[in-house]
Amino acid sequence: VQISNTTAEYNRIKQLFHQTMKNYTVLKIQRIQNPSLWKVFQWQKEQMKRENGGKEVNERLLFHGTKINFVEAICVHNFDWRICGSNGTNYGKGSYFARDASYSHAYCQPMVKTNIMFVARVLVGEYVKGNAAYVRPPAKSVDGLRFYDSCVDNELNPLIFVVFEKYQIYPEYLIEYAEEEKKCIL
Repeated sequence: VQISNTTAEYNRIKQLFHQTMKNYTVLKIQRIQNPSLWKVFQWQKEQMKRENGGKEVNERLLFHGTKINFVEAICVHNFDWRICGSNGTNYGKGSYFARDASYSHAYCQPMVKTNIMFVARVLVGEYVKGNAAYVRPPAKSVDGLRFYDSCVDNELNPLIFVVFEKYQIYPEYLIEYAEEEKKCIL
């Protein structure tokens, strides 16, 4: 569903994008509406909250750039870490998301002059520094029964988040954007 550019929702996502993509124009923002993915995302959030002693789960809006031919599959089936890896797995074998749109832009496949990027709602929970060998986050309890929820590039100031469980992700928005025309003043 295309969001009107006069709404607070549109402006919130546009502002998040423009924090690191000032030289780009947002052409449109679409809200992905997939009730089945939303339901499992909410279920996962409740599970994580319960496992965390009732404490609210750390949830973020993060960016993900991808090839154009994966967009529809992600909207229908969610992100699939098994398809990732063509761009590296430095912090684990999972789905990668970035705090900054400029980082994800490098992974977008331009459609002539426009690009498409996802904004996903991600349950990052409690995170730890990732490792290329990880296929899931490491244990956070001595008994090995409780695990971190995600991995990051830097625990103090994370730019990259890696999620290994697809139900921790909801692909919420698609941003279509283009580089601003350079104006020559004579």
